[in-house]
Amino acid sequence: RGIIYSADGKTLIKVDYKQFKHEHYSILEGVSHIGANAFHGCSSLKSIWVPDSVISEEGCLCEQCKNLEQARISKNIRHPDIAMFNGCVSLKEVILHEGLISIGENMFSGCKSLKSIKIPNSVKILFNETFCNSGIEEIILPNGLETIGNDAFLGCYGLKRLTIPSNVKTIGCWLIQAHDSFEGITCHSPYFRIEDDCLISNDNDKLIACWSKSKEFHLPKSVKIVGSICNDVIETIVVD
Repeated sequence: RGIIYSADGKTLIKVDYKQFKHEHYSILEGVSHIGANAFHGCSSLKSIWVPDSVISEEGCLCEQCKNLEQARISKNIRHPDIAMFNGCVSLKEVILHEGLISIGENMFSGCKSLKSIKIPNSVKILFNETFCNSGIEEIILPNGLETIGNDAFLGCYGLKRLTIPSNVKTIGCWLIQAHDSFEGITCHSPYFRIEDDCLISNDNDKLIACWSKSKEFHLPKSVKIVGSICNDVIETIVVD
């Protein structure tokens, strides 16, 4: 069906684009490894099923599959590699399973049709640009989450509110894109504080996010480091 497998049937090597014209594809049971860029740019693909026999993939699994709408990930993939669904603008539904430990860099970046997603409680790390420029409107971060990378929700203009769970210890810069409809961040982690519509690190007094609706924004006096201010409303920043 246009898919090249290894002789032992354990590795999906790549797609032969001249033959692969299918809209719905289930990777063969027994496959344990998927090569890099396996389905990259497959324009015909609308859904993909990754069986639980798969334990690893080398990244960019379905990157730039413009018509992909649904995907199911193996229960035994713990750390997805980079850009698994990057640029899949039609993606609406993804099934993730308990046991997943991290969400790979750029995993859902540019997924404009992805409005919501259920993140398993087992996830501890969101790597850089996880949902950057996606259509995410509502998301519940799991209580076990410990690390949020750079640009995690940058450019998410549908997102109105974000809650930081109590176990989060590290948050990168450019966390959110503050816009007219963004209501703010609620933080339960003792490693950060909310002050004057800003999320600030208690460790080094670093400003991580600002959702002020004031055109003239006065930087809080307690801030010692400006990590990022991604705000569409602010016109002037006043620094003491």
